[in-house]
Amino acid sequence: MGLDRFDGLARFGRLARPLAKTGACGALLLCLCASPCLRIPPRLAAQAAQPDAAPAEPPAATATIRVKVDMVSLPVAVTTRDGEHVKDLGREDFELLENGVPQQVAGFDDAARPVSVALMLDTSGSTERQLSRIRADAVRFIRLLGEDDSLAALSFADEVVLWAPFDIYRRKDEDAFKRIKPGGGSAVYEAVWLALEQVLKLEYGRKALVLLSDGVDTRSSTVTRRETLELAKRGDATVYCVYFDTGKDGRRGRGGGATMPAPRLPFPRPGEKRPEYAAGREYLMDLAAGSGGLFIDASKNKDLGAAFAKVLDGLRCQYSLGYYPKELRHDGKFREVTVKVKRPGLVVRAKPGFYDD
Repeated sequence: MGLDRFDGLARFGRLARPLAKTGACGALLLCLCASPCLRIPPRLAAQAAQPDAAPAEPPAATATIRVKVDMVSLPVAVTTRDGEHVKDLGREDFELLENGVPQQVAGFDDAARPVSVALMLDTSGSTERQLSRIRADAVRFIRLLGEDDSLAALSFADEVVLWAPFDIYRRKDEDAFKRIKPGGGSAVYEAVWLALEQVLKLEYGRKALVLLSDGVDTRSSTVTRRETLELAKRGDATVYCVYFDTGKDGRRGRGGGATMPAPRLPFPRPGEKRPEYAAGREYLMDLAAGSGGLFIDASKNKDLGAAFAKVLDGLRCQYSLGYYPKELRHDGKFREVTVKVKRPGLVVRAKPGFYDD
């Protein structure tokens, strides 16, 4: 058909472990084939035909966590204590340590590279009163992406919906979220897993997940909080979490597509704090930190424009540092990597390390 897009919407539905074992593209294709109105992109159809085959190696110039020459590449952001990005650093300004041992910085890049962005919105029942502004600000964010950037649009409530996949022509569908409606529970853990493992995993180069949610999960049954945090830590996508507080609305459905009072999350008394929402906020913070990304609290903002501006700034202002680890054992153990800057008063944001797979 020659088209690298889907007509209609692709519903992932509930995540099943057996699908995950067939490989990312195979699992995605099995889910998509349930809908007769979809056109399967040629690249997915070809890859899914051989689900057990090893994925093709990325081009040599592509930035990944590790390539065949065993260079580890880490995306790094540096800001002032006020959160302003610092853009004038050179190779000599950085220090790299692996498990506390200094390493030589062998690769350095400060150029802004194209990025594949998966934008995912929480549309569970608790977002009903805020969905209009969320949609409007999401469109503004899409319009500000670079010409060479790619976009995939997703939402989740009881199930995860892929409204627009990545496009080889880098077209960005501003209308992707027009059909979404609030209601139902929140399968945020399954949504994060699917976005990282089945949508972004197929992309090469720089990639990022931008997640708008309160972090509260009421529906996931096949993926745990711990598994998603581990996946973000192990993967090569940077996660940006935009947190908005829905606790004061007192509404979060548990299923059936309708907004309804949730017995599990009772309406709070004045001044009462709900542990579920504190745990959701903490989850988003851990998710962002483990990937070297950014947590943004937008709960007090009337619009999400400022939060999206921080995300865009973070996507544009990254350094890439590379080094050659010594004595790789490929034993699956985690190697802690610390990035420091010699200039005082600056804050470094980077992945905490990598797995020696």
